Amino acid sequence: MYKFHKNTLLTLALSAAINAAQGEESPVLWGQCHAWPLPEFSYPGENRGEQSATFLGADSSEGRDNEVIDLLGNIRVQRPDQQLFADKATYNRALKTLEVHGNIRYEAVDFTTQADYALIALEGGKGRFENSQYVIPTRHARGSSRVIDIQSSDLTVFRQASYTTCDPGNEDWILRASSVELNRGSGMGSAWNARIAFQGVPFIYIPYIRFPITNERMTGLLAPTYGTSKLGGTELALPIYINLHPQLDLTITPHNYTNRGLKWDNELRYLSHYGSGKIHTEQIDDGVYGQERRLFEYNHTGQLTGGWSSDLLYNRVSDRYYFNDFGNSLSVSSLTHLERHAQLTHTDRYGRFFIQAQGFQTIDDSTPYSERPYRRLPQLTYTSVPYEMGALRLNLNSELVRFQQHERLTGSRANITPSLSLPYQRPAGFITPKLSLSLSRYALEEAYNTLDTRTLHRVVPITSIDSGLYLERETTLFGGNYLQTLEPRAFYLYVPYRDQSDYPLFDSGSYDFSSAQLFRTNRFAGIDRIGDANQITVALTSRLLQQQDGWELVRGSIGQIQYFKDRQVTLTGNQIDSRNHSETIIDAEFHPTRPLSIRGDLFLNSDNNSVTRRDLRLQYMNDKRHILSINYRQRSTPDTVANTTTREIDSSILWPLTSQWSIIGRRYHSLDDNRTLEKLAGVEYSDCCWAFRAVRHATFVESAGATSAPYGTLRYGWYLQLELKGLTSLGDSIDKLMQDKILGYKAIP
Repeated sequence: MYKFHKNTLLTLALSAAINAAQGEESPVLWGQCHAWPLPEFSYPGENRGEQSATFLGADSSEGRDNEVIDLLGNIRVQRPDQQLFADKATYNRALKTLEVHGNIRYEAVDFTTQADYALIALEGGKGRFENSQYVIPTRHARGSSRVIDIQSSDLTVFRQASYTTCDPGNEDWILRASSVELNRGSGMGSAWNARIAFQGVPFIYIPYIRFPITNERMTGLLAPTYGTSKLGGTELALPIYINLHPQLDLTITPHNYTNRGLKWDNELRYLSHYGSGKIHTEQIDDGVYGQERRLFEYNHTGQLTGGWSSDLLYNRVSDRYYFNDFGNSLSVSSLTHLERHAQLTHTDRYGRFFIQAQGFQTIDDSTPYSERPYRRLPQLTYTSVPYEMGALRLNLNSELVRFQQHERLTGSRANITPSLSLPYQRPAGFITPKLSLSLSRYALEEAYNTLDTRTLHRVVPITSIDSGLYLERETTLFGGNYLQTLEPRAFYLYVPYRDQSDYPLFDSGSYDFSSAQLFRTNRFAGIDRIGDANQITVALTSRLLQQQDGWELVRGSIGQIQYFKDRQVTLTGNQIDSRNHSETIIDAEFHPTRPLSIRGDLFLNSDNNSVTRRDLRLQYMNDKRHILSINYRQRSTPDTVANTTTREIDSSILWPLTSQWSIIGRRYHSLDDNRTLEKLAGVEYSDCCWAFRAVRHATFVESAGATSAPYGTLRYGWYLQLELKGLTSLGDSIDKLMQDKILGYKAIP
């Protein structure tokens, strides 16, 4: 019996022709469409494997002679995952063909087609369907073909074929082709006179195109993008994809700006046994800026043999304003340094060895060398896996690095820090005493005088005891059963004072005070400074958990450091910090409902009865389409002469107004100088099978030489996108922009 080829009919969708998504679509994508039920199978046989029998049934049969048999009424051809129904069929023994007429319906697991006529060769894998209509339920796709000519098991030809994901009776968009050939042997397909119409208006026509019908990539045009900005003007980009090799491809994207000119954006990607990487270049003779501008990025990551891995990174940009003009976010436009490094890492069961050469490009050439980061040429580190000696744990951290920078003090730093701990943990609590010894050596060279060298040594013991309890009780609240926890924690730290005023600051700085710093052994980032300490952190956390599923209704924490001795080590000089305690950190989170969360952080300075930090966040996220977030941040420095306070509010929203219309928005605003740092506003119209999005985005860009507020201006740009669901998207990638700007947003796959 002829075995119907489900994949042959599936490719009638022509989705491969325009690189439509492979695999099952997200059900969220089709939430506004009518559901199409999957076929139900009633195979009468017991064996459902590859050797399962094919059942052929009819209400009656008539034999014209020994060669031809007519099957009449309720024709049924059934296999475990395929079935064919029709009104009439004729079986020819000599030709081994089955001719089917009237109300033909073929069903597979995720495919249904109806036809007026079919001629099937039971041997050789040939067949012909006429006037067929098909449905692919999980992709919400449907279409038609005047003729499906199955010339062999590898070659299928479609005549006058169409494809859409719109509901029946609605053709907001449709893809048509006069002829389509799919060749499984070569893995390629061809289409003639392919055209896409939207709202009845044809807007894309391709006389001839070849495309892969497998997951293999192929050279061709990608979807164009469109945008506009005040300075750049209208932008139109047409990406060209070139498949150089199964493990090597190139994308060339010319961007035409009406004001700036033509910008070339090229990305070369490669994959080998030693890793993967990409080279990205941009180049434009900028008519607005008045000179040629360039960007170069190279990144390679690889897994070598014997536990070795590599990472190479090189970035270079032509001028300080490049990211202001061609970046699309505040974080990108505010970049000041671009990192470059070459790294090797070896990991085994004993530990991790790391070596790198690292440098930076300072984007603003006018930045003095004294404000530029040091280069590490090279840096070597080794971190051991904890070695167990009974109940004891032995660790080792070590580093050797040479720092270089023009017109600055340079030198080498070696550090080794062994530590010994005795962790004791039980379900009701834990205690971990730990002893570390930080041994450092510096060999320093003064700027412009390599003969003037000096050596510094430092030995600092670090003693800590971390402990905590886990207490809980069952309670009833608002008619529900909850588990309330009480989690006290105490962390004692002792580090003797060592005078470090003569030690350089190669890569160290101060942490912003936070909950994590309550339990750090060093209040400084890096090892150029080891802070002296004789202190204890006391913290308390309590949670209210739903017993049924562990959902956290409420969580609250409070913590503070009590100092038993003044701190003398600072980044510059030995300015004594004589406070008796740190700020008190209070944070709480409340979930009135599953989608809604309210979180607040408060930093209290009891010395002057002030609030130094206040964070408040309200977020509602019921699903991927109902997102609301409001964040308020306040920072104060009452201990300084300036006594400055900064207040910012960051709010974002994605919300449906109706079943089809949604609003998109974000505003990041400084309340102190009434200055908007970034904002975004847009609308989305989403129907069953298509969507349109229009977004206006503005980013604050500093003005060169500005000496007074607001120190810059907002730079605006438009993003437009038309999405033909299940087919392609035309215009800017607004999904990526929204994922960066709307807290909690995730693109629908």
